[in-house]
Amino acid sequence: MRIPMVLIAFALSRICCAQFVKEAQVQTYPIQIGWDKTTVLVFPYEVISADFGSPAILSQKDKAAPNVLKLKAGVRDFVPTSMYVITAAGKLYPFTVGFTEHPDERPINMGKQEEVEYADALLEGSKMNAADISAVMEDLLLRTPDRLSWGKKRGMIRLGLGELVEKDGLLFIQLAVENESWVDYLPENWVFTVQDKKQGKRTAIRQVNKEPVAFRTFEGVAGKSGGVAVFAFPRFTISDAKELSIQVFESNGDRNPFLTLSGKQLLQVKPILISNHN
Repeated sequence: MRIPMVLIAFALSRICCAQFVKEAQVQTYPIQIGWDKTTVLVFPYEVISADFGSPAILSQKDKAAPNVLKLKAGVRDFVPTSMYVITAAGKLYPFTVGFTEHPDERPINMGKQEEVEYADALLEGSKMNAADISAVMEDLLLRTPDRLSWGKKRGMIRLGLGELVEKDGLLFIQLAVENESWVDYLPENWVFTVQDKKQGKRTAIRQVNKEPVAFRTFEGVAGKSGGVAVFAFPRFTISDAKELSIQVFESNGDRNPFLTLSGKQLLQVKPILISNHN
């Protein structure tokens, strides 16, 4: 069966005219490097390979820290070019590299950059901006909870739930840490997990981590004292068959208290009337 040439020509014209949709194109990061100063890129994982569009870019992978890439210009005033970095996690980072006589001397943390982009994506569509979120968190940090729901104590450290409030689609969780020992408590990280409630031994428990879009740095608590931490999340609910587990892990220690919230508790959230414009 012969296909008319006009149909072939039409099909080829459709292919040639096809364009990539916006969502298919990966964002590039613009950076500027200099002649006599080093620009340092810090990635969340080891750098496996780096490809440059021009020999004008000089690079060196740090031997002591394989997740660090150092850049310098081998030629002054080179034409802006491309750079692609791939890490051990399989992540591709595309850059547009230009020249400047006065590059920023501060290291660029790509892991932090990704965190900010993730938070911005979650906040898309919300009426709140960074100043609004900061105002709510500041208010909750200064509030003394009327009552606390305490979780499991670990090594004389316990974690308690204070207030649950909502504003413009964001959920704010106020948490209290109480240190009943004389040894200072220094936290390393917080983990928030939505998981199935405990079932039979043969049943696997499914877990989904929840990442806050904003939080205030919690430095820890001294001996025989307490402190308050606040975290913000996009508003969410869970079924009666699940629970939200919150755990804080100690730096260089095993005092890792935790507490759990039920779906009913998350529905008891209250609106908060506060704005950074007040």
